[in-house]
Amino acid sequence: MESTPNTDAGSDVVTFERMTHGPNAVGRLENGKVVMAPGVAPGDRARVTIVRDHRAWIEAEATEIVSRHESYREPPCRHARSGECGGCAWQHLTEDAQHREKQALVEREFARVAPEAEIRPIRTDVPPFGYRRRTKLGHRDGMLGYRKRGERRIFDVWACPVLVEPLELALDEIREAVSDWRSGNVDVMVDAEGQIVVGGPAQSFMQPSAVTEKVLVELVLEAIPDDADDVEELFAGTGTFTIPLLERGHGVRAYEFDPQTVKALARRAPGASVVRADLLKPGLELDMGSPDAILLDPPRKGALPCLPSIAACGVPVICYVSCEPMTLCRDIGALHKFGYRVDWVQPIDAFPQTEHIECVTRLHLT
Repeated sequence: MESTPNTDAGSDVVTFERMTHGPNAVGRLENGKVVMAPGVAPGDRARVTIVRDHRAWIEAEATEIVSRHESYREPPCRHARSGECGGCAWQHLTEDAQHREKQALVEREFARVAPEAEIRPIRTDVPPFGYRRRTKLGHRDGMLGYRKRGERRIFDVWACPVLVEPLELALDEIREAVSDWRSGNVDVMVDAEGQIVVGGPAQSFMQPSAVTEKVLVELVLEAIPDDADDVEELFAGTGTFTIPLLERGHGVRAYEFDPQTVKALARRAPGASVVRADLLKPGLELDMGSPDAILLDPPRKGALPCLPSIAACGVPVICYVSCEPMTLCRDIGALHKFGYRVDWVQPIDAFPQTEHIECVTRLHLT
């Protein structure tokens, strides 16, 4: 049902309780109805104006801060402080508050679908700033930047403290390099040799942070049994996990769909058996034989079409790497029905200053 604007409904003072998996904090109006608003932190008290009534919840804006909680801080980035940038929606939270909220979010979601799971304390290896080695920038009419919050328009970005220093310092150079290009988006990154790459092939399968990649590889190798001879790897990308698994002596059959990625994977991991398959195709049927373990690292939309094939092969151990706790828990719920139970979940704050959370989950067949 379409939501309706309700800007003339007056204002209430709300005490915000927690963060959503998004830019908003959650509180309740005096009548008990759930209200969500950006730019406030758990524990803040603010007078809000209703923007839109979605029946089940209220979308609001904080128009007057009554009191600030210690979990709030002024965003360190100039573009976040001005409200231009929607990229780092949690930058107004202290690092400790970000870690608490992400831990609590994972615990809430898993309590619904897998109450047996051991939820480990969140890993905080990634530094709060200067961690991103790649990003996507919009460019138009000499401008280079990100999207304004809630809009498609870009703004000129002059600083981005979550980028690694060489990339942040190269923003003017990148702006000049794309000034004559047709308007659009451009991938930029720092490659393994420390060179700035502008344009190039898509890097969607490379972790934005080198630290995150190291932590994820460590956890995947923990989850996959040492004696697993046959590992089926779904959504293998260009071999982030394939290569360490091969180096440890596992036999790996790696599945990917994008033709260029398949070629890159076969070149980088010649010891793996590489299979091209559309793993998100509705009604997918994969014959994976009788593997000892399955590793999957799907995109944000999850791996729902793969789950019947995973269940059909009766694999005893699954390692699921996810950057989206909501679809992860949806898929965990489906695997529960197939007889799988969660051993442990390791949340990772892989994207500080944002709401995003990486998780590695180990499941076993009961």
